[in-house]
Amino acid sequence: MKSTLLSIAAAVAAPVLGVSGAHVTADGAPVFPVLAYYQCGDTARAAASAGVDFFVQQPYIGCTWQQPNDFATEALPSGVHSFADTYEPETDADAGWYLPDEPDALALTPDELPQLPPPSATGKLRLVDFSQHFFSGQALIRPGYDRNEYAQFAARGDFVGFDLYPVVKFCGRIPLLDVFRAQHELATIYAAGKPTFQWIETGPMTGECPTLQVTPAIASAEAWLAVAGGAAGIGWFTIGWTPAGWTRWQVDGPMLAQIATTDARLHSLAAVLTAPQGPVDVAPADAVAASSRTYDGAAYVIAVNSTDRPTTATLRIPGLRASTLQVLDEGRTVRSTKKGVVHDTFAAYAVHLYRAG
Repeated sequence: MKSTLLSIAAAVAAPVLGVSGAHVTADGAPVFPVLAYYQCGDTARAAASAGVDFFVQQPYIGCTWQQPNDFATEALPSGVHSFADTYEPETDADAGWYLPDEPDALALTPDELPQLPPPSATGKLRLVDFSQHFFSGQALIRPGYDRNEYAQFAARGDFVGFDLYPVVKFCGRIPLLDVFRAQHELATIYAAGKPTFQWIETGPMTGECPTLQVTPAIASAEAWLAVAGGAAGIGWFTIGWTPAGWTRWQVDGPMLAQIATTDARLHSLAAVLTAPQGPVDVAPADAVAASSRTYDGAAYVIAVNSTDRPTTATLRIPGLRASTLQVLDEGRTVRSTKKGVVHDTFAAYAVHLYRAG
């Protein structure tokens, strides 16, 4: 009954998904996917209302349905699609397949991943997600591990992601800037030419770092650091562990509001964020990260302060000449020099989006 109901719901609304260059397409148009782990009932509606449009790991056995139609109407809100973690070529999940999570941690080899048909044959994606240990700033996942295997894992899929969680897993021992650095390495070395994404921390998770908190400002900065590093999508990791057990939705009101604000901005700028990316030279390089996009005759710059302190940054945008740049959603402008240099101030964890032309 559940499978049939989901098949009917998916058949009505499923987009044809694909990959074009380093971004995801839906019915041929570029999109910026926003992911979360599978939800149901009120949390599914909360995620959808905040801008999440893809769930991973369907079916989720934690859902309970009181009426036959609940599975179709509550488990997948309108506009939300799902990736299955079962690996039959024919699946009810309308977005595709979520391959075994962190196969490097499971000691799988790339050849042991499920062999599934490509988007050109199915209109669905194969999503691969591995640990942060591909990143040069992290130790090998085990002694002697060959990092070249990450490129082989990425080759098995179409949309490639990872998680880092610098606050609640590393307790602040690594800088937030590693979100940008790791994403850049994934997008340029291990999954070059493919769309990539990163899971963003939203709460305390397992509570290893009780004196630290992921604030809405930190979550926003992490999401945009990932985008500046080349992410073509993001995932919100909303799972947490409580005295009563674990839950897939441990998101408080202020964090949910920030997720909604960030998602609205990401979706509205999807065409820009999926356009060709360029480098931006930044000083101080240990605080601010930036990259550029060129779309519809205009140059866009994404710049993020990764620290908890205000700073003044100098950005040099290759190819830009003396120009006035609009700072999107801030009601102000800045000027660039004839060498494409911009000076601007950043509050703690501030995100500035600039447009010239």
